[in-house]
Amino acid sequence: MRPITLDVDPQGRRILSCTCGTIEIARANDWQEFTVEALDNDLAVVTCTNCERHARLVRLDAEPEPSPQPTW
Repeated sequence: MRPITLDVDPQGRRILSCTCGTIEIARANDWQEFTVEALDNDLAVVTCTNCERHARLVRLDAEPEPSPQPTW
């Protein structure tokens, strides 16, 4: 299990959560509870400011991919 995970809710908001219990919803990529260091190849190192755990995730400033829409 990753210490930090990134989820996207149905409204497209990014939500970071850490195994220590820290959870934050993005506000225009202005994170308060996590620090984000961009790497190459659309990756970033995300660190929880509460417990200092970190994980390598997809860059948070990239646009989320749209959900597949059914074709009727």
